[in-house]
Amino acid sequence: MHFTYCPDCGTKAVLRRMGDDGEVPYCEACQKPLFDMFSTCVLSVVRNPAGEIALIRQSYGQQETFVGVAGYMKPGETAEQAALREITEEIGLAAERLCFLFSAWHEKRGQLMLCFCAETKQTAFTLSEEVSEARWFSPQDAEKAVRRGSIIERVVRTAVSVKKT
Repeated sequence: MHFTYCPDCGTKAVLRRMGDDGEVPYCEACQKPLFDMFSTCVLSVVRNPAGEIALIRQSYGQQETFVGVAGYMKPGETAEQAALREITEEIGLAAERLCFLFSAWHEKRGQLMLCFCAETKQTAFTLSEEVSEARWFSPQDAEKAVRRGSIIERVVRTAVSVKKT
């Protein structure tokens, strides 16, 4: 989100040079910079004891390929808490181990994606209304089930290389 007006007082922002950041919208009334804001999301895949990877199809949006479990972080949540919450909410699995893989900027949506691999001993899904299908894939089939060149493809490839404990 790029600020034109101060979200606190409504004053029109002016550009002010802020060191290495260059010109930044600034509220003269509140005397504070208004740096651009963006959403932070988590994106996870889950592995079971057989080494299979859980992927989902969402009940909204495209249905051609599978995706990982994803969602927005809530205020006060850590990325790890958000990832575990989303896995439980969307596919009903309790993860026992969570490993941070990498972060990626999703240009089209203007979001920072924090990517994880989780492990669970459970294999039965309980789907939320947001999920139309969840399925376990072999690592090779998981790579084929996701969109080529996508962040989830990179998550799957990285998760396959992470050693299980």
